[in-house]
Amino acid sequence: MRFIFTLPVMVLLAFCTGNSGETPETDTLLKGTPQKPVDSAKLSLPADSQLTEFSKFIAGVPNQFAATRRSATWTQSTLGNEEKWNTLQQRIGNPIHNWVKNAGLDQPTDPKTLFYPFAGGDFYYAHLFFPKADTTIMIGLEPTGTVFNPDRQSDSALMVYLQNLPNSLFFPHRLGFFRTKSMAVDFRKGLLNGTLHTVLFYMARFKANIHYIQHFNLDTAGKEMRLDGQGIAYKIGYSMQGDKHVRELIYFSYDASNAGLAQKPMLMKWLSKRGKVMTFFKAASYLMHYESFSTLRNFVKNRTVRLMQDDSGLPYAFMLENGFEVKLLGRYTRTIPLFAREFQPNLKAAYEKDTANSLPFLIGYNAEFKECNLQSARKKR
Repeated sequence: MRFIFTLPVMVLLAFCTGNSGETPETDTLLKGTPQKPVDSAKLSLPADSQLTEFSKFIAGVPNQFAATRRSATWTQSTLGNEEKWNTLQQRIGNPIHNWVKNAGLDQPTDPKTLFYPFAGGDFYYAHLFFPKADTTIMIGLEPTGTVFNPDRQSDSALMVYLQNLPNSLFFPHRLGFFRTKSMAVDFRKGLLNGTLHTVLFYMARFKANIHYIQHFNLDTAGKEMRLDGQGIAYKIGYSMQGDKHVRELIYFSYDASNAGLAQKPMLMKWLSKRGKVMTFFKAASYLMHYESFSTLRNFVKNRTVRLMQDDSGLPYAFMLENGFEVKLLGRYTRTIPLFAREFQPNLKAAYEKDTANSLPFLIGYNAEFKECNLQSARKKR
């Protein structure tokens, strides 16, 4: 069976050179009928079976393409994925899911847009902590990436890809966080060329249907410019089981420091057109503690209704000074040595005084100390 995409929107089929050194033959791009930007709150689209099956293919989930001539390569390369995923879910995913379900932290009036800076391709925690979000905006330094046609790749290139992709994901979960330096290396390995792959991997594992993928750039006014190929951003339309509307994930490959935003201000112009948001920080390198990220920090301060973070997000004093009511969760006694100067004595004192509720999971930098802290905050009315 040939692997052919028949998309309702334009998607690049990237035929990258694998580690085998072979250069795949170029396919003709198949372009469907161009469509207007999707409003996920109002528009439903049929799922794209080819994209959905492709996401399963790369995630090691049984799919129609595994029954083709690639079946032996796929089976050999994805052995152990199911066991690793089940272990991850038992250790982290299921405890977070159950905790979020019972914690009662969300409210019906919360915005449906999740803003997740410094996310890389981490759809996993975004979906676990904010399962009701219908729009997720993620920012990272990592490249966007493109899908490819497995039928045009050598067996050796596919095998390397199908082994590198899960390895780049499961290892960070053992640490409790994703390492920027590791991702910089992982996303330059042949076919594994950006965060699009990790997002599709997680979506398949969460049993999502994929409806479309759109690549785009921003003009100087922050207006979206659709692309046939890879740009600074992409959108994925997806739906979970039981959804009546298409959700949307938007990823920007962007330097979100003040210097980066000053050089390319179109992202803030794009963000300025959005409404109120929920915001999520996890293992964020304490960048919000620095004046060199004050532009993004001010956006978060002004637009956030509900905030979930660990101590690497907004400083505790900053939240209190800017109208957030903060609920402390977990335990906070230290930072890892790399971020020792970001230790917050006032936050530690607040935890000691507040007797925060424990958390049934370990994530973030302090997972190595068997310690996890979260702050759930809301902007005062």
